[in-house]
Amino acid sequence: MAAYCLFEFFEIVVQELNTSKSRVITASDLTGKGKSLSLIDELRELTKEFDSEAAINKSVALLETHFTSKGYNLPFSFNAVTKRFDSLDDDYLKFIVDMISIRSVGKRSRDFECSVAERLKLRTTGAIHRVGFPRDQKKKKNQFLTHLKTLGFKANPDPWLPDKDGGLDILWVLPLGSIPHAPILSLQCKNGNFNMADADKSVMAGNRSLGEHAGLQAQIHVPCVLFNDYIYLERLVQKGMNWVPLGLSDLARLTNSVSLELI
Repeated sequence: MAAYCLFEFFEIVVQELNTSKSRVITASDLTGKGKSLSLIDELRELTKEFDSEAAINKSVALLETHFTSKGYNLPFSFNAVTKRFDSLDDDYLKFIVDMISIRSVGKRSRDFECSVAERLKLRTTGAIHRVGFPRDQKKKKNQFLTHLKTLGFKANPDPWLPDKDGGLDILWVLPLGSIPHAPILSLQCKNGNFNMADADKSVMAGNRSLGEHAGLQAQIHVPCVLFNDYIYLERLVQKGMNWVPLGLSDLARLTNSVSLELI
């Protein structure tokens, strides 16, 4: 998809700023980079700008719009005249670089889940539990079920653990109500590129597990899938979805922790 080149550009900038907090990046630096055309040509096509430097300016503006729409600031500043990029969030930039290095590496799925949980902690309240398999603690099934019971799940659920974690990766107990009547946001983690079919399959397994909650019906909880990738409208089906699609840009720091509008 054409818009994906925008996030290839984003990751190049991030990797440059991870080694030096301030860098000048021009069109010549992007020549020869990209999956098919050179990245700068793809950005020119995306932005409909003939001039390469103008395409960079507009690409940064599009990235800013993407992050702002999620309630975040772009993690770097940009001077359109000098083409200088400056880091504004070193921790987030390092997180992105780390995620790039483990993307689609099967043995690093646990690391991806743990890194996501750590980032999620920076922007939430409530309680976050990384429960996916493999686990360093509570490795046995009875230990795992005992832990889930503390989150409101049934003491003796039906046998629903074919994947050793019941299709559950991260459980965020929302700060509403009290266990077992506190809703849960179930976050499936996919250490790879966006794949709708794969997400549907995972959500199905996770929802089966959420059906074993003791206090609230499964449809009360919130299923989400977070990819080691970026989510934008062109990638999604034009119909209502039964899970929330998330990507790496959903783990940036919030501009404001909460907004309030009284109408």
